[in-house]
Amino acid sequence: MLFGVKLANEMYKPWAASYIDYERLKRLLKEDDDQTAPKDRHNPKLWTEKDESNFVAALDAELEKVYEFESRKYADLKDKLSVVEGRIPSSGDDSASAQVDFEVFEKELDRTLAEAQELEKFTRLNYTGFFKIVKKHDRLYSTYSVRPLLQVRLAALPFNSENYSPILYKLSSLYAYVRDHKAGLPQELHPEGTLSQAPTSSATTTVKSFKFWVHPDNLMEVKTFILRHLPLLIYNPQSNKILNLSTPDPTITTLYFDNPEFQLYLDKLESRETASSVRLRWYGKLNSHPEIFIERKFADPEDKEVLQEQRIPIKEKYVKPFIDGTYSMEKSIRKMRERSAPVAEVEKFEKVVADIQSFIRDNNLQPVMRAVYSTTAFQIPDDDRVRISIDNDIDLIREDALDSTRPIRDPEDWHRHDIDDMGLEHPFKTIRKGEISRFPYAVLEIKVAMRTGDKKIRPSWVKELMSSHLVKEAPKFSKFAHGVSMLFDDEEYINVLPYWLSELEKDIRRDPEQAYAEELNRKKFGDQPLDLSLKALSSSPAAGASGNDAVASLLAAVGEQSAIHGRQESISISLRSYVDEADREHQQIIREDIDEDEEDESSSSSDEDEEEEGEAATSSRRRRQKHRKSRARAAKSWFKRHRKASDKAFKLPPGVERPKRLLTQSGQVMVEPKVWLANERTFNKWLQVTVLLSALTFGLYNAAGQYNKTAHRLAYTYFILTIFCGCWGYGVYMHRIKAIQMRSGKHLDSPVGPVVICAGLLAAIILNYYLEA
Repeated sequence: MLFGVKLANEMYKPWAASYIDYERLKRLLKEDDDQTAPKDRHNPKLWTEKDESNFVAALDAELEKVYEFESRKYADLKDKLSVVEGRIPSSGDDSASAQVDFEVFEKELDRTLAEAQELEKFTRLNYTGFFKIVKKHDRLYSTYSVRPLLQVRLAALPFNSENYSPILYKLSSLYAYVRDHKAGLPQELHPEGTLSQAPTSSATTTVKSFKFWVHPDNLMEVKTFILRHLPLLIYNPQSNKILNLSTPDPTITTLYFDNPEFQLYLDKLESRETASSVRLRWYGKLNSHPEIFIERKFADPEDKEVLQEQRIPIKEKYVKPFIDGTYSMEKSIRKMRERSAPVAEVEKFEKVVADIQSFIRDNNLQPVMRAVYSTTAFQIPDDDRVRISIDNDIDLIREDALDSTRPIRDPEDWHRHDIDDMGLEHPFKTIRKGEISRFPYAVLEIKVAMRTGDKKIRPSWVKELMSSHLVKEAPKFSKFAHGVSMLFDDEEYINVLPYWLSELEKDIRRDPEQAYAEELNRKKFGDQPLDLSLKALSSSPAAGASGNDAVASLLAAVGEQSAIHGRQESISISLRSYVDEADREHQQIIREDIDEDEEDESSSSSDEDEEEEGEAATSSRRRRQKHRKSRARAAKSWFKRHRKASDKAFKLPPGVERPKRLLTQSGQVMVEPKVWLANERTFNKWLQVTVLLSALTFGLYNAAGQYNKTAHRLAYTYFILTIFCGCWGYGVYMHRIKAIQMRSGKHLDSPVGPVVICAGLLAAIILNYYLEA
């Protein structure tokens, strides 16, 4: 979609006059000037100094207009929130809280939240528009470069650098006040609601984790949607108790460990029972000396689906000795004993230290990659039924020393000093290209406490978010696995890649109406899939039938299962799958027979060179070939006959139609361009031969005299060959296009045409010599 169309469709109409005037700037570039040919449009002589001055002045005016509007609206939002916040009674004054009209209060919060969302979208669209128009300018008139000027002006008018975290924090606290005091709160939000508040490790409660990708265009909308139901968790890095609401979302750095064989990566990707991970994690920048945690995650020996975590705090100066095994947290253990900590707690701490160190030592682990990202967390305090986190601005950076000749990290240290000592931040522009990979989306993780055996997700708004167009489901996504696959793929360290890499090439944004229709369809037919595979059907009593009854009975079994589930849409898909599989079985029979024939032909050609082979062996071989060909024809006719009989005998359920095309021939045709171009190139060669033959035909006919009958006959012969050549080339071209579109497995070679052309030319030449002799 062109950006001009995108801007017109997505702009907030009440603020239309404050957006960048993209069309006016395009007109100033003279891009659509019909009086100038396209090839001359790039001529610098057509773009004068006056034109450049006018464009730069208009660009600067648009930038100032956008900056002024955004600054004013941002200040208005903060003022509105301050006014609303001032209407909240002091804590402990229940009588004053009872007099608050929470319906009006909540509606005002919703309007403010919607305005904040539109303002963030306004900023994003305008920021993109300025860079789009400058890029277009620099491409059309490369003599004048405006991009450096734009960057300078954006530094002076940073309308895109506003931090919306303070606004979200205030809105979060106000929504929390409404939830705590509003009468008639929905049952699913009450503390005594549907799910128990027991710890997640309870025998009756398990935690289910769901991961999704969020496009940057939808990130603010997702945050505001969650904010209406869950409060923000505010990260306060200060040692005192003063809460600073202007603090941005915290930056988390995670340092992942693996060995040179990337065993942990392979175990995680292949979902092995021994899959474990070791990482270092800290909040903020390392040069500010934050608290560092070393963590190990592994599968529970009793329940492989449950992950257990071992975590201990460690100081920066002890990280390297701990990894090397020369320090085992003796000082921390001694301090625990000095303050008379329980013996069980001390023994548990010692066991965790020993387990982590032995795991690092036994697997020869070292830091290989770091992930740096900003996180936003949502959770009701002291209530772990629903926990949501959003990780965005994800940067994956190499941290390995695998190549001893050119290590990324100093092998004698545990982290990169060029990043931590300088305090580099996102987007890490000074990092070399091959050492960093920026994930294009935000990662949304939803953790829901569910009763054992209960498959329904509560509360309902969580299910609504998961099925909306705002998110893209990404089960088992891992920043560690993605970073390793992106950063070490070219180094031949790994040969297994995660499944989601192909999804990154697509646009994960979905049309809201389409997503809503899919959700209605899912609710209508339920969530349980209908098992109509041939393997499942073969277990039914109908599987023992034979002949016509076999296929008809299997289709009848399909009808029985469809009646049980009542899902007609899935029936149609499964029927197509059944027919498709039957076709594949038939093609396999024919293919095996052809392979046997080819083997016999090759063996017969080699046997011809042996003088010991007699006529009896030759006749026996011919009989075997005829027998196999007749068996293939019989199998093919049996398949067609019995499928037609079963189609007549079986009546499809109401609303279900027999598919007209197989699944292998349905959907969008994804063919590489070289396949189409090869077909066109062959057609062009046939046209070239046709032109040469036509030139020969008319040249010979015109050069021949009135009474040279021989030349006339040869000219007619060449003309027939010319017509045949053109028709044959066009026919082959269309036949191959149809085969490509239908995904046919047939051979695309056509040797008859060249043989006919060559034979015809040879006959014409021989006839010419014979008649002239």
